[in-house]
Amino acid sequence: MSDSELYALARFAVKRLAVALVVLVAVSMMIFALVEVLPGDAATIRGAGVLFAGGDQAQIQQIHKEYGLDRPLITRYWDWLSGLPRGDLGNSLLSKRPVTAIIGDRIGNTLILGVGALTFAVPLALLLGILAGTREGRRVDQGITGASLAVVAIPEFVLAAVLIVIFAFWLKLLPPVSILTGGESPLAHPNVLVLPVLTLGLGIAAFGARFVRASVAEVMRSRYVEMARLNGVAERRVILSHVLPNALAPSVQVLAALTGLLVGGSVLVETIYAYPGVGAMLAAAVAAEDVPLVEGIGMLVATVLVVAYALADLALLVLIPKLRTTA
Repeated sequence: MSDSELYALARFAVKRLAVALVVLVAVSMMIFALVEVLPGDAATIRGAGVLFAGGDQAQIQQIHKEYGLDRPLITRYWDWLSGLPRGDLGNSLLSKRPVTAIIGDRIGNTLILGVGALTFAVPLALLLGILAGTREGRRVDQGITGASLAVVAIPEFVLAAVLIVIFAFWLKLLPPVSILTGGESPLAHPNVLVLPVLTLGLGIAAFGARFVRASVAEVMRSRYVEMARLNGVAERRVILSHVLPNALAPSVQVLAALTGLLVGGSVLVETIYAYPGVGAMLAAAVAAEDVPLVEGIGMLVATVLVVAYALADLALLVLIPKLRTTA
């Protein structure tokens, strides 16, 4: 890579970082505003208990003051935003613990689940997509396309229920839930990971396979592939040297999209399987209306997605040299 290309790459990275920061600030406003418009809060829940026990409105106002909810909205937002660069996400309204510490207790489990799902889904998506795309219109293509469409169409909670019935109740091979005790790592009991990984991974693999299949099929119909065949180049070499490099380079964008599916699906999957991750904790925080915890997890999810898309854009620039001239 020449000096000019390295300069273009560095300039693009700086520009992309600046855009990512602007996006994150905008997302922080949206998260804060959306959480604020939710009816009630943790103080309201606690206040309801006070009223039930015979308390009065003065005590409820004191609870709101204790939680800092009596301050102006813009003041609370600025305090929260200014703490983000330091990793200070505030304290949970219910447990009083720092939100960063609470998330830290669970983030490792979610990372294990996410990495496991991607490790299963990405190679499967590439394999199925390449098989279908290089055999467009044949039975293999029709079978893979139909199966992937069916999996994409099945809601994750239905897929989870089917997998639980088959592997936990019929075959009795795996536990139906992923309960861990004493802060254990899921890696200490790999069997509790199998069903959550399958539930997340199958949907991601089906989505990715359809994208890769379309990209490969498009390249297979291109003029330069046709010319390579007319020049007597063996079909295997055509696929390996011409089709795959040109079809899979744009597919790095799908990894960012897969990350989005992974983050969104983890909330449901972790809740279904009682898996001790950030997704299940988010569902519990929303139910308890623990505003700082909901906001903290929301910003974590947004940061992961923005970073994933930024890295995908950078990978495209590395893989496709002609894009560096416009960076």
